[in-house]
Amino acid sequence: PPHAAAELPATGPAAAAAEAGSDRMPSASFAEWMTGVLRREGLTIESAASQLGVSVKTVSRWVGGSTEPRLRDLRRIHELFGEVPFP
Repeated sequence: PPHAAAELPATGPAAAAAEAGSDRMPSASFAEWMTGVLRREGLTIESAASQLGVSVKTVSRWVGGSTEPRLRDLRRIHELFGEVPFP
């Protein structure tokens, strides 16, 4: 399953990892990465919004792919969840 591949070390071929939907690959969209983070951390959109200091609507838009976070939000996301993908 694609969510299992994201937990494996990034040692395989890049193409295979990208096809598997790895959240560590630059080709992954922010929306896919954020969705994976919420699953991995067991967070709801509401709890993530609270931790990040943004509205539920904002996180919902990130997860839905209609917007991406501003730089200050990316810094907070990085502090809480680690490396973020940059296309």
